[in-house]
Amino acid sequence: RKAGFRLQPTELIVSRVVATLVAPPVAMPELGQNKDSGDASSVIQSTCSGFGNSLHGDTLSSENASSSICTDDLMMNPTGGKSVIRKSEYSLPGASLTFKDLTFSLPASRGGKSKVVLEPCSGHFDAGQMVAIMGPSGCGKTTLLDMLAAKKTTTYDGMVLVNGRPRDRLFRRIAAYVGQEDMMPAHWTVRDAIKFNATLKRQPNRAHQSVDGWIDVLLISFDLQAVANSYIGGAEARGISGGQRRRVTLARGVAAHASLLFCDEPTSGLSATDAESCVKALRTVAKRLGVMCMVVIHQPRNEVAQLFDQLVLLTSGPGRVAYCGPMAKAQSYLADRGLPVPANINPT
Repeated sequence: RKAGFRLQPTELIVSRVVATLVAPPVAMPELGQNKDSGDASSVIQSTCSGFGNSLHGDTLSSENASSSICTDDLMMNPTGGKSVIRKSEYSLPGASLTFKDLTFSLPASRGGKSKVVLEPCSGHFDAGQMVAIMGPSGCGKTTLLDMLAAKKTTTYDGMVLVNGRPRDRLFRRIAAYVGQEDMMPAHWTVRDAIKFNATLKRQPNRAHQSVDGWIDVLLISFDLQAVANSYIGGAEARGISGGQRRRVTLARGVAAHASLLFCDEPTSGLSATDAESCVKALRTVAKRLGVMCMVVIHQPRNEVAQLFDQLVLLTSGPGRVAYCGPMAKAQSYLADRGLPVPANINPT
């Protein structure tokens, strides 16, 4: 009053405070942009709503687009294999996987010899890559996956490294496994099943964030929103279909927010359209959150195969690695060695 200032009414002060608290957050400029430049693309901002704003509310830029897209939007509307997905600033800690001379043999029976299931194989995969393990039945695809995921209970030889270091007892905290068969209580609903995994493996630095929004995104991504409140069912109780059950199992693995995701034939029993949608959702998780996703898959169609970055091709009798490298170069590699892929057929 002495300085000549007028005191504002209490109602006006409260309204301004409330307006400040509920104001939408301002998106941060993209990396490499000059905040002082007058370029129109530097001032285009968009705000993500709901769960995506708190966890995945950063931007994706492509060569021909300047708009911002949430991870939630990418999960619900996945892109094709040739599109570029930028890594989120909320991505998980990266984990590379290296294996050397990994081999497995069945113990010998009485008076017999041990049977070699998988001969020594080696490879390396970086964080954020989609890896496909393919080959005929009985070539050791699931055996290799189980050894890499530390799920093999019997003795095997070889070395597995995570970020250049041997696995320890904390490996299971950063890894998630989606098996061919998933045991779930029949009285669970689809939402309960996914929420159980999401809550059980929630990261400590994200304990303050709700998992309900992330669950809604997964339900839409794997086309389960129509049966979200339906029971899983079982032998004595009617529930969802077999294909829907496979998608629930896959969604539970993604819900764990693990840096390493191992999937054993997640598309078995699904239609071609559903299988492509599921793999596209996995690709979004791998690229956006920096998850190394390794998938055992049986003869996918070409559109699905192009979604993978790396290919591990095994042969049978016993299992051996015939090719380990980029998926895009597999056909030329085989052609250079006198095994060209015939025209007008599925190359997988």
